[in-house]
Amino acid sequence: MPSSMLNRQILTYFKKCCDGKDSQFVDRLIIMTFLRQHNIDIDILNTGFLSDYIDNQNIYFIDFINVLKRYNVTLSIEDILELFEFVISPAEKEVNGAVYTPLYIREYIVKETLNKYSDLELTKIKIGDLSCGCGGFFITAALYIHKKTGNPIHKIISNFYGVDIASYSIDRTRIILNLLCLSYNEDIVAQPNLYQANSLDFNICLIDEIAQNQGLDVIIGNPPYVSSSKISEESKQLLCNWSVASTGKTDLYLPFFQLAIEALKPGGALGYITVNNFYRSLNGRAFRAYMSEHRYNLQMVDFGSEQVFKGRSTYTCICLISKAEGNISYCKKNSHDLDQICQTDFIYLEYENLNNFTGWTLCNTTTSNIIRKIESTGSPLGELFDIKNGFATLKNDVYLFTPMRETKKYFILEHKGIEYKIEKGICRKAVKPNILKTDSDIDGNLEYIIFPYILDTKGKPVLIGEDEMELKYPHALKYLRTNYEILKKRDKESRTYASWYAFGRTQALNIIGKKLLFPYLADKPYFVLTEDESLLFYNGYAIVGDSTRKLKVLRRILQSSVFWYYIKHTSKPYGGNYFALAKNYVKKFGIPKLTETEEDIILNLSQADLDSYVENLYGVNLNI
Repeated sequence: MPSSMLNRQILTYFKKCCDGKDSQFVDRLIIMTFLRQHNIDIDILNTGFLSDYIDNQNIYFIDFINVLKRYNVTLSIEDILELFEFVISPAEKEVNGAVYTPLYIREYIVKETLNKYSDLELTKIKIGDLSCGCGGFFITAALYIHKKTGNPIHKIISNFYGVDIASYSIDRTRIILNLLCLSYNEDIVAQPNLYQANSLDFNICLIDEIAQNQGLDVIIGNPPYVSSSKISEESKQLLCNWSVASTGKTDLYLPFFQLAIEALKPGGALGYITVNNFYRSLNGRAFRAYMSEHRYNLQMVDFGSEQVFKGRSTYTCICLISKAEGNISYCKKNSHDLDQICQTDFIYLEYENLNNFTGWTLCNTTTSNIIRKIESTGSPLGELFDIKNGFATLKNDVYLFTPMRETKKYFILEHKGIEYKIEKGICRKAVKPNILKTDSDIDGNLEYIIFPYILDTKGKPVLIGEDEMELKYPHALKYLRTNYEILKKRDKESRTYASWYAFGRTQALNIIGKKLLFPYLADKPYFVLTEDESLLFYNGYAIVGDSTRKLKVLRRILQSSVFWYYIKHTSKPYGGNYFALAKNYVKKFGIPKLTETEEDIILNLSQADLDSYVENLYGVNLNI
């Protein structure tokens, strides 16, 4: 049943109808519209599960039907999935990680996890989704099995087991499974195997039928897209039960791998679409170790910097895991080329050749050897130089400003249409590396920051007390007081600050030295040199040193094709061919030990000649 691709006008009208209404209103509107459009006799539902949703007095569904007629749309099951996901509030999506998985992604995962089973086995296997949302993966699996075996939809559904933390998701999965049955002129399934629970604390294998089966045969799905900072307190408490969540600030999707694998029977199959940075990130260290320890067979299709999900800046991959011993096969593809993947697209890697601590380098032997040569040349960048993050006030629009004008003693800033005097003595120069391309860009992008700190004899930042502020910097304090409520609410008032006007973090307030400034993300290597040793920076990084010459030589190496080759094959990709330049991705880059003569050569070569010269220094050939 292909989707009719609901257009923006239909979705906008639907959301307008549902604004301010509860989930049961939404469900009734969808059910009544579907039943009427598909000429399904409502009378047969009077005693069934769906009877609670029948509401002939609801005028909205008549209007909605007319809107659909206008665009010549008859709601399909796929359309209902999209509507259900569309009306989930942003707040709910943030906490529960709900996101609509495109049909073609679900079809690929279902096919790849089920194609090893015979038609007879397909009628018996038990399939789970431990974050089932509105049931999209179940719909796809039911239709796949029905097409292969001819088995009735309602019998296929009886072997499905779904869990979700949201009660409305369980209700909607039940609804959509029943509507699927009705659309095939079959009996509805009054009680599908659906459970409202937090999967982090719900052992699905304790269900009798699953226990007797030694676990689920197949688990498919899209684990929750919830970052570590958005995880509910309940789930945070449960993370300690899962070993894969023991490193870094774990995002919620990671324990869903472990709980799914442990719920599978031996030889069972797991198919997920999920975030693709677990094989590189600090957060993924424990998961990488878990996979290596058990040597589970893992096949990855990495979508790189492609964004598969509408409205989500999320970079994803498909992971197919067999609960059986094996190794890793990996390929990078555009998601719309899934049907063209063949075995020759994959590279094959053994767990023992991968580094669980620093991250898996998933590339062919030639690329892997080049990266190994680069990292083993000289000394790692992170050992030779300090690599620092910028400051974090957590309210930059209050502290940072570009003066409208200045007097001998004051800067004049404008904030929300009002002018304020700020004492120059409490201000420091600051710059944002993310917008810098060349050294000359610094002067044109300088800002000032109200800096209520002094550095003690050890260089440690110490907050200036409010009484001293009142005495020495009364105008700055007066301005800050106008922002008291805003500053107080930083971190949602969950942290205790030394004072209400203290910065959100005390990092990077005492970085003294010459610096190579560079951005979080880049499409080419931008490194900007400043000799202003007290210059502060934010939204970016800095390599700090005490020798201008050494930093200039380093910059030329980092501007070479060797460095960018390294970044493209080891860093996290983003849209527009941008890559992350976080400390974790650059610190292992090897810096050769150079003679003074070699430094002079590097400083004076053209870019083309530089690339060739640096390749020779590292003993690599990037044109292979």
